[in-house]
Amino acid sequence: MVDFPNDHEEIAWSHFLAQHIGKFYTEGFVRAFYSPLNVLDKAQNDLYTLRWLETAVGVQLDGIGSIVGLSREIPNSVFLPFFGFIHQASGRAFGVARMRRERDPYAVSGYRGDEDYRLAIIGKIADNNSHGTAEDIMTVCNAILGVTQTAVFDMENANIAVYINDLSIDAADYRANIVNEVIPRAAGVGANVYVFDVDHTFGFENQLIYFGFNDGILARSIPSNLDTEYSIWDDGDSIWDDGYSSWDWSV
Repeated sequence: MVDFPNDHEEIAWSHFLAQHIGKFYTEGFVRAFYSPLNVLDKAQNDLYTLRWLETAVGVQLDGIGSIVGLSREIPNSVFLPFFGFIHQASGRAFGVARMRRERDPYAVSGYRGDEDYRLAIIGKIADNNSHGTAEDIMTVCNAILGVTQTAVFDMENANIAVYINDLSIDAADYRANIVNEVIPRAAGVGANVYVFDVDHTFGFENQLIYFGFNDGILARSIPSNLDTEYSIWDDGDSIWDDGYSSWDWSV
């Protein structure tokens, strides 16, 4: 290990012979000459300690990303507002946004900040070293998406269901555009991604986890995860029947 930082003034003066003790002009000259080396020492210390994944920022973090094969850029992750419908990520109401023309882009690329990028790199490293197991998938999704308790289930032949514990991920969220890319599944395996609330998963009395009507929340695919209240039977957290439930007399 390299010893950092060092006080080069003290080191240099301590190497002078004892006959120079009390020679204030000599000591002042020595200290003035070696003082700038402390700044260089600090720079060397930063190069040695701040280039690792846990501490790197800016271009140093970009360098780590290039090694593992992950850019800061997230293509088409920021949706531009246009007149449209509620199920469209860019959709806005009358008088709020203009009509989208044929050649108008509907989205632009976004860029991760250092902390989000750091998490993504950690996930990419796990992705690069994974074998497509359920444990690998859960680890990568938790790291890159910033969630906990991701669940994975087998769904027939060569298909899996990935349940992400975060109902805030909708079609307009940049994470919706990268989730399928980061899942470390084996070649030929399809992944169906859903979001859910682990604390209030809807279920029935014969199931281990049970949260009933007006409490439990159904899992849903990301495109259908709209922030719109259709029904009161689950506090407006589900749109599975557009609110036309026989027990929902308020509709």
